Amino acid sequence: MDEQEVAVFYAVRNSDGQYFRAKGYGGGGASWVDTIEKAKIYPKIGTARSRVTWFANNHPSYPTPVIVKLVVTRTEVIDEKERVAKAKENKKKRMHQREVRQKQFALESAQRDLERAQERLDRIKQCQE
Repeated sequence: MDEQEVAVFYAVRNSDGQYFRAKGYGGGGASWVDTIEKAKIYPKIGTARSRVTWFANNHPSYPTPVIVKLVVTRTEVIDEKERVAKAKENKKKRMHQREVRQKQFALESAQRDLERAQERLDRIKQCQE
């Protein structure tokens, strides 16, 4: 059965069978990982080739990495409506709880301010007597 290609992606693999992982600017951790799930996946072969060329030029004592072609032959649609609706509802609840807490805090703060003002008024009245 000859399946038609839906999409093609690329990954870079070294001679030890590890895949290149992008770390970003100033990133830490290992540059090469054992599983393809953590590998940097390139949508075009040109970017994967440039990574191979860069590595070969900057690390000449190591074997040149190879490019692994990943062919997607099947797609699956995942309906996220229920999850998104639940997340929206949870956010709405959190925002309501936040508003209640803020109003409660404002009320308590106003009551404290009123008590302080009342105490100050009482002290001023006592000084005038």
